[in-house]
Amino acid sequence: MLMESLLMVVLLAAPAQPRTWKVTGSDVTFEMSAKDLRGLRGGKEVFGLQSRKAEFLSGMEVPEGTDTLGWEASQSFKVLSVVGPWVSYEQTGAGFTGGAHPYASTKYVTEDVTKPQGAFSLLDVFPEKDVLAALKADGFVRKHIHDEAAFKSATTVEALMQSLEPGEDCVGFDLGGLESVKRSVAFHHVEGDKVAVRISFGYAAEACRGRNFVVGVLLPIPASPRPAFERASKRQEGFLMKDAKAVKAPSVQFTWEPPERKQE
Repeated sequence: MLMESLLMVVLLAAPAQPRTWKVTGSDVTFEMSAKDLRGLRGGKEVFGLQSRKAEFLSGMEVPEGTDTLGWEASQSFKVLSVVGPWVSYEQTGAGFTGGAHPYASTKYVTEDVTKPQGAFSLLDVFPEKDVLAALKADGFVRKHIHDEAAFKSATTVEALMQSLEPGEDCVGFDLGGLESVKRSVAFHHVEGDKVAVRISFGYAAEACRGRNFVVGVLLPIPASPRPAFERASKRQEGFLMKDAKAVKAPSVQFTWEPPERKQE
């Protein structure tokens, strides 16, 4: 009995092992722990969270003699979903590094770890006509129509974005709206032969800095990526946004202060 109790204590005290899975039909392997998500190809990291810290800190170099009173910065990454080779995460950044105002931003990003620079576009996966129809039907989007005729006649997502206005809540449809639809997305859950997609739009004016507007649409899943969505929905390979908490999807935060402040 004593030995069993001691064994249980050891097991509970041992750090959790990373969860690993290989993406079917590819050379991609993911390794996920409580503090990191890494995508590997041939043993080489092509995606990672912790490995971004060096790049964040390298951008914080301060020229000698600069007055850094009040300066600070932070950056965070929170994994939202992993479907096939596509990793979706929420990225935030905030701080003050000179100038008239502090800065703040929140956005979703999806990366295809098999592509250079993680290139991904929702419009390469789902027919644009389906994405367009779903956005046109969304109540939040319709609240921001600026040109009704242009909205109705729009045959592309780009034309649709141009027919919208920021509104009182300051949505940045006309500032990178097309790019948001292409890449600022995450996959929430599957309903029959459709997947719920979350699209993140930024803010339209500096007074609204840091705000993030998420639109949810249901899109029919094309035949080619359907198996990947099915495996993710069952948590066999990856997971969807609705299960991110259950699988303990990782998040990281990096912070920076001027060197002289750290020495105080």
